[in-house]
Amino acid sequence: MSLDRGTKIYAGILGSLVGLSLLAWLLTLDFRLAEIDEMLKQDKQIAAYPYTFRALEIKGATAIISTPRTSAVPAVKFLSMIFPRLSRKSEQDPDVIAAQKQLGKIQGSVRKLVLSREDIERVSWRIDKDWYAQKGVLID
Repeated sequence: MSLDRGTKIYAGILGSLVGLSLLAWLLTLDFRLAEIDEMLKQDKQIAAYPYTFRALEIKGATAIISTPRTSAVPAVKFLSMIFPRLSRKSEQDPDVIAAQKQLGKIQGSVRKLVLSREDIERVSWRIDKDWYAQKGVLID
């Protein structure tokens, strides 16, 4: 089957546009995000925590990392989502306080690990709204 001249031109232009779009997309990818995520997975303490911290974006020398911490959701609610045994305990319960301290320690470890990269000077935290949405909690 032979294509007429107009169809060949159309196919060539369409193929070029698809190729250029793919190239533009590849050029905008920041492979450092995957490298940071891999660093976090390799750390046994961080990887063992029930919430998965992820690199979301890099702006200049600032890495933006996901976090479950937010004033929009009480700490005890978040903690009971990852530690169901805490679901009926008050914020003053020693187990809840210990879990909050553990979260702070893990988040500090994430920060320290990310800052160990030569190209990262600062860590900024962004609420993981997608994680909360998957758990049925919507955050504005």
